[in-house]
Amino acid sequence: MAANNNPNTSLATSASLHPNQSSVATALGLDMAKLSSVAAVVDAIESTLGKVAEEESARWFAISVLRHLRKAKWSTPRDSDLDDAGQKDLAKGCLAVDGFSASLRTVIKDSRSKFRIVGFASSKKIERGVLATGTKAYKIAVNTIVAAGLAARKTKPASYKTTTKKKVDPQPQLKPELKDKLKEVEKTVVGRRAKRRGYSIGESMPVGDTLKVTSEENQTVSMSKEEFAGLDAALSKNDAEIIQQNWDYQQNEDRWSRLLGLLAGVGFFVFVALLLL
Repeated sequence: MAANNNPNTSLATSASLHPNQSSVATALGLDMAKLSSVAAVVDAIESTLGKVAEEESARWFAISVLRHLRKAKWSTPRDSDLDDAGQKDLAKGCLAVDGFSASLRTVIKDSRSKFRIVGFASSKKIERGVLATGTKAYKIAVNTIVAAGLAARKTKPASYKTTTKKKVDPQPQLKPELKDKLKEVEKTVVGRRAKRRGYSIGESMPVGDTLKVTSEENQTVSMSKEEFAGLDAALSKNDAEIIQQNWDYQQNEDRWSRLLGLLAGVGFFVFVALLLL
């Protein structure tokens, strides 16, 4: 089988040439057949870009720093949320800081680190596309990104779905046997209320009192068994207290009556005695 002597195919499949670098060269219309190494490709890119080569290198580097800060996984600058204008502004902001250009040239002096997305770690590993975080260029890029408010991860706005609330039936459906028991309880409560208001069981109640009893009746329907038992106990206790108060009041009246009668009798005898003297 004959060996493949096409330099373009050999370079494109090289592990050292990054897909980003290949895309940039292709977009610039470079003849890849004449480029035999990564360094040759990078040199051709810089020659074609001319004066904007430094800005383009800064753009790739700054987008890589932004990717690292956001812990993102994008593989090209266009995958970020910054458009071309925003990316160029970020690169220009970094280049405007003293010391960035000189540091950047040192950081990406290896052709394998130019015009591509790189990673960052505490120590550089050029063969793996990883640069160090302790460089001046990295720190300036971080400060520029933070100052521009770009460090925070951008999230998609949450979609607000209209939820339809289910109507709650205020009067749950009861079983027939429970309904019968509930009616008996209602009759007992209504009779007790009527009796406390001074009406006999067979006597008709005024409309106002009927409405009050009906209202109380409705409240009773919505109570649980435990609540009803507690209410019944409280009402029974209240009735007992009222009866006791009435009984104490009646006893006090009897005592005062006897005392006043005794005083009247004593006074009468004293009066008669004075007349006889």
